[in-house]
Amino acid sequence: MRLFERIFTKGLNWNRGSSASFLWSPGAVPVREADATQNSAVMACVFWAMRNAGRASFLIQGFDGAEWGRVDHPLGEIMRRPQGMIDARDRANLSGRELISALVYSRILDGNAFALKIRNAEGRMIGLEWLPHSCVRVVPVRDRPKLVDYYEIFGSSGVVRVGREDILHDRDGLDPERPCMGISRLKSVARQIATDNQIAAYSQSLLGNPVPSLIVSAKGEGVRLTQADADYVAERMRQATSRENAGGVVVPTFPAEVTPIGFKPDDLAIGQLNRLPEVRITAVLGIPAVVVGLGAGLDRATYSNMGEARAAATEEFLIPLWQDLANTFTDQL
Repeated sequence: MRLFERIFTKGLNWNRGSSASFLWSPGAVPVREADATQNSAVMACVFWAMRNAGRASFLIQGFDGAEWGRVDHPLGEIMRRPQGMIDARDRANLSGRELISALVYSRILDGNAFALKIRNAEGRMIGLEWLPHSCVRVVPVRDRPKLVDYYEIFGSSGVVRVGREDILHDRDGLDPERPCMGISRLKSVARQIATDNQIAAYSQSLLGNPVPSLIVSAKGEGVRLTQADADYVAERMRQATSRENAGGVVVPTFPAEVTPIGFKPDDLAIGQLNRLPEVRITAVLGIPAVVVGLGAGLDRATYSNMGEARAAATEEFLIPLWQDLANTFTDQL
């Protein structure tokens, strides 16, 4: 229990690990994981996966020489209650379904999910504790990049080095640049994530300031505005038409001509721009857009094809996920 106490009595630092620094860097401004977690299309898929991944029941089988059959094994109780055998003072209220949901969260966003194997004084595993992927650093063997040497867990008061035999590490595929780690599918749509976030930011700005950019000029001969007058008029128009005053009326006290500049919202087709990111994000993850309630899928949704979409999500996402998790648990536990 000493390793468990060293890590969790000090607390975890969610932002120290290097494995979740950024998804993609096309230039000076990288697309970071925070951009994905603030994207509604991404998180709709993540939350759907978290809700549904834990619905499958655990089945432990053994081979008796003739056939496979269900067997009683201590791991079955651990997967049902990951910390049920831990002392009540150190135990977290973590169910098996919550553990699976947490692993799926990390797996989608980072391609890597981690859990600490909690052992008793005799070295026997008696529980599991989820580790946020952002506080874990995977260290490969010096001359063998495909092989994990050990893990570093970043806590609020320092770094704890943990051997690979004490970490459950579930990977989504392999990262060619870091072969000992998995790769997030979201890397391939990082540009679409950034685009969708920019659309949302523009829409928010537009709703806060519904009046387009304007040029206000004096109309008629003999009417001149000083720079101070121009600044005053501009500030008054901003105050009267933005934020809580959106839709306000401005009445100038001099002959004026107002000319809008820039694009109108209809010209930009904002309602259509966010369809492409939604389609590509859901396609990469293998979850039909209609299943998670995104507009790109609802345009053509009917009650008859909803069942087909749910079946496709199960076959393309949930079943491969369950198979990968089963393999990880079998090999590492």
